[in-house]
Amino acid sequence: MELLTKLATIEAGILVGGCFAIVAYKIVVGEISLAGLLYSKEPGGGAVFSPARLQLLIFTAVVAAKYLAEVIANPRQISLPHLPLSVVVALGASHGVYLGGKVVSAYIQPLLRNQR
Repeated sequence: MELLTKLATIEAGILVGGCFAIVAYKIVVGEISLAGLLYSKEPGGGAVFSPARLQLLIFTAVVAAKYLAEVIANPRQISLPHLPLSVVVALGASHGVYLGGKVVSAYIQPLLRNQR
């Protein structure tokens, strides 16, 4: 049974590592474009830097890296690691700020422009 567990762990590592390698390769080659990742479209068609997208990207990457580090540090757990409620709330708030900004730019700003 221990051999089966070890083989499953190795296979899972190869699968996840392979997926990561393929995505990284496609980013480097240019098949997956990151142009405009941190920019929002303006109504006129232009692009403007979006601090909401930056904070969303950073916070999500930090939480994901911390969670992955916990999984790697203790691979023999019988369940997934527990995320503290404060982290879940902060992650939800981060996504809420981003979505709130999208609502303001998509719905509220056009209404205010039309009232002038």
